Formats: sequence, C-alpha cells, structure tokens
Amino acid sequence: MFQIWKREVTQLKSHQKTTHDQMEAVEIYRKQFDTHLSNYKTLNQIEEQTKVSKVYIALAGILFVTISVLFNVLHVFTTNVIATVVPAIRFMDAAQKGDTDAMKTFGFYFVVLSALDVLEDLFYDYILFYNPYFWAQKLLFVSWMFFPQYLGAKTLYSLVAPHYAQLVAPAKPKKDQ
Repeated sequence: MFQIWKREVTQLKSHQKTTHDQMEAVEIYRKQFDTHLSNYKTLNQIEEQTKVSKVYIALAGILFVTISVLFNVLHVFTTNVIATVVPAIRFMDAAQKGDTDAMKTFGFYFVVLSALDVLEDLFYDYILFYNPYFWAQKLLFVSWMFFPQYLGAKTLYSLVAPHYAQLVAPAKPKKDQ
C-alpha cells in the first residue's frame, strides 16, 4: 500500500513539474506576443483605457473571427468588415503618404473584391451548397491580397494588367494600301 502511495506522489510531483515548465513556456510566448502587439498604437490605447492586456484583446478578436467564420455566426458581416475596413485604412494611409504604388495595388484590390462580391451575389446559393466553407476561404483569399507579407493584389495586378492594357488599348488605324 505504501509503495502505491509513494508512486502516486512521485507521479504527481512529475506532473506538477511538467505543468510548471509548460506554463513557463506559455509565459515566454505571451511576452513575445505582447512585445509584438506593442507596435500597434490602437491596441496600446485600448489596453490603457480598459486595463485589459492587449494579448487577451487580440486573442479574443482572433477567437471571435475564427468562431464567426467557421461556425457561420455573423460570418458575412465579419468577413466583409475585415475585407473592406482594413484595406481601406491602408489605402487612406498610402494616399496620405502619396505612395502611388500602394494606391494602385489597393485600388486593384477593391476591383477584385467588387468582382468577387458580384459573383458571390449571383451564385450565393450554389456557392454555399457546394462549398460550406466559402466565407473562411474568402477571408483567407482577401487576407492574402492585402497583408503586407504577401500583397497578393500586387501579384494579381502584375498578372492581369498587361492583358487588360491590350483589351483597352486604342485600335491602330489600318493603312490604306
């Protein structure tokens, strides 16, 4: 009986040590995330006003978006707000700085987003019937287009612009022979 109790105590101590090590690792990641989030002025202001850590605010936002999009709760609203507001802010920032390259990229982004919205409106029932994760995929696609690490809109523009220029170029008059 004593051996069983001794073994259980040893296992409990081992488990407590493992749990403590895991919590230390989580704390390290939390501090790194907090340091990264400190770069965002808005999050710093929200943290000062609410006295809630910006890490928890960011995690709550990520959790809300994930649940909203994957479980179809406010999925249209969430996806469209993210797809519209974030790039609009970045577009306005580029306009204030006079960055014509970024303005061209985000202008094309909004053209692609508008085309996607028109197709979505036309074929909404079919899209959702055959693809129940459409909103998650749309969110990933538009995020790829506007995130600075990827700037997919710039990539798409470089692929489409030469062909578009050929379509709208004025016709050359034929020479009489």
